[in-house]
Amino acid sequence: MKMVKYYILGALLCIALAIWSPIIVVSLLLWWGAFSLTAVSFAYLFNYPGLFRKREDGSIPFYVRWIFIPFLLGTGAYNAWARKYDKVPAVQKIDENLYLACRLFGKDIESLQQEGVTAILDVTAEFDGLDWSAYQYDCKYLNLPVLDHTSPTPEQLNTAINWIQQHVAEGGKVVVHCALGRGRSVMTVAAYLLARDNTLSVLDAMNQIQSIRQTARLNKRQLSALKQIKEGGRLKLTKTLCLIANPVSGGGKWGQEKQYILSQLNPHFIVSVKETTPDISARELAEQAVKQGTAIIVACGGDGTVTEVASVCADNRATLGVIPLGTANALSQVFHGYISKIIPIQRACDVIIEGYTQNIDTALCNDELMLLVAAVGFEQEMIASADREEKNQGGQMAYLRGLWDAISTNETMSLEVCFDDETKNIIETPSFVVANAAPITTALAQGGDEPDVTDGKLDITWLTPQQDSETQFLSLAELVFSNAENKKQSQRIQHKQVKKLVVNLPDKAKYAIDGEIREANKLEISVCAGNLTVLTSQES
Repeated sequence: MKMVKYYILGALLCIALAIWSPIIVVSLLLWWGAFSLTAVSFAYLFNYPGLFRKREDGSIPFYVRWIFIPFLLGTGAYNAWARKYDKVPAVQKIDENLYLACRLFGKDIESLQQEGVTAILDVTAEFDGLDWSAYQYDCKYLNLPVLDHTSPTPEQLNTAINWIQQHVAEGGKVVVHCALGRGRSVMTVAAYLLARDNTLSVLDAMNQIQSIRQTARLNKRQLSALKQIKEGGRLKLTKTLCLIANPVSGGGKWGQEKQYILSQLNPHFIVSVKETTPDISARELAEQAVKQGTAIIVACGGDGTVTEVASVCADNRATLGVIPLGTANALSQVFHGYISKIIPIQRACDVIIEGYTQNIDTALCNDELMLLVAAVGFEQEMIASADREEKNQGGQMAYLRGLWDAISTNETMSLEVCFDDETKNIIETPSFVVANAAPITTALAQGGDEPDVTDGKLDITWLTPQQDSETQFLSLAELVFSNAENKKQSQRIQHKQVKKLVVNLPDKAKYAIDGEIREANKLEISVCAGNLTVLTSQES
């Protein structure tokens, strides 16, 4: 790129003059200029706009700005001269809700207010953005740092066009600006026009812009990059996304995390938020979202909330996303991998933004959707013993206490079970778990390998009766620490894979399904292969 040559030559010239100059002050200033231009050259050579450290609010840290003052003085002077003698106005209307502009100053605020501009997209890396609050101007602001004469990345363009679309869809008006409103901002506006109307060619989009802003032009690299992105089908306006949140999950985690979640997702999606109440369930809200044409529905809560939303997504072939805000969050571990135990909210947002989907199995248990497990015995007793207040105060410790108490009691049940179409069996057991999906932390479901949510099968794990609780604790240890081959040889653990089963229970017995307690005389469970589309980590 020719700009790099100029900056490198400028740096070399400053070094030569600094060495030659007998005046110390002048020499120091020249060395400062050389360092500044060298740093800028580095940014261009490695396409690293982040060197300027421009923040989300458009400000550049004081210590960084000092490094670049010689460069900024030069470019600022040139831009001021170019703007003064420009053939076109600083801000121009491209269509009803979209404007193109050069670098904005305080004197431009009044005209922006008169036009009703509500959002500003800044695609410069080298200049501070205005402090809009200082002008008492209520507008949205987004910075995507791009070096002058270079192209935004495909990821930046998709963030930009969807951010613009989100504000336009809300009835707002957006101005896109760079230093002179000729290159970077033009490419961004052209990308938006191309994404909005797939029938347009790059030439069509440029002609539309240039018919209004005659100075708009792209250099060869920018034009080539835009054509490649367009031809590769990489300019896409994102789908709508609805967050369905349970405010009481996890002791009120939604209230604590709401702003962070929205800050992560808003630049990439057209986001709406619906919150459950004692009178309105997550299922009802999901049904509303489907009727509104929402493409992605994200459940923000515990496993129970996720299951309610998933039941609607499965019926309507909508895509399910999960943000874990509950106590156990077992589904998040299945969909997002075990790193979600460390950074659950960040990982969930990253998975949603990445957009990788997978069709997974669900199951029906007594005509109710089951994503994780249905269980009687230890698992059911563990869940039943941990009420909401205990979970809010103790987190997963409430479940561990419940499991300890259940195994200590060590009560055995007699179940009449029919696997697939086989003859009925009588099974004596203190713990019977049917798993569609279960992370390693759901220990009682680990009778074989970790259940595979895409294999079209249910994993059944039950424990054989033991004389005392101490021996039964050894069964739990085997489930957690032994491999699948060793478990097959165990006398304490039984495991089977089936597509359906029927379990006759004692009269009005309690059972657990995905963290909720139900009552029934019988369990009828069958797998529904691949009927739910979820946003998931590619590694999970």
